[in-house]
Amino acid sequence: MAVVHVTPGHPLWLAFVIHLGQHDMARYTLAEDGAPQPGMHYLSAAIGDRVVGNLCLRHQPITIPAAEPDAEEPRPLLGPGGEPLTELFVRTFAVDDDFRRQGHGRELQLAGLALARELGCYQMRSWSSLDKSANYALKISLGFGLHPAVEVVPGGERISGAFFVMHV
Repeated sequence: MAVVHVTPGHPLWLAFVIHLGQHDMARYTLAEDGAPQPGMHYLSAAIGDRVVGNLCLRHQPITIPAAEPDAEEPRPLLGPGGEPLTELFVRTFAVDDDFRRQGHGRELQLAGLALARELGCYQMRSWSSLDKSANYALKISLGFGLHPAVEVVPGGERISGAFFVMHV
């Protein structure tokens, strides 16, 4: 198994896009025309030419949310030297059922952390709903911090879960 950073020119790109579609994740990570979204990084767990897992990460500034709904836009959080702090935020993470508990998810997460360090990010962060117990176990075993949170999805549904954060 190999973890590969894929782009549209990579031989695994089409298989990667198909994998996203099989897990109903393309809408979170690709533009409507199937092109990569700006700021996205795409990691693939592959066995030969078969994609068995994905980790899609957005490189973004860490922002301070506005306190009031109609207040100014969120502003970047600045580090001790005055530079904006950035993170890799996990948009999608999936491993095919037949390939779970074989280390593919762990390798994807470790590759994501290495990429965050390479890009000079302060942290890698993700959110997961409570029904993803294998994801919780993996993130905790890797040393991610956990912060319980409720996410409000389009339509107003409230979903209990947690943010996972790892300083890199």
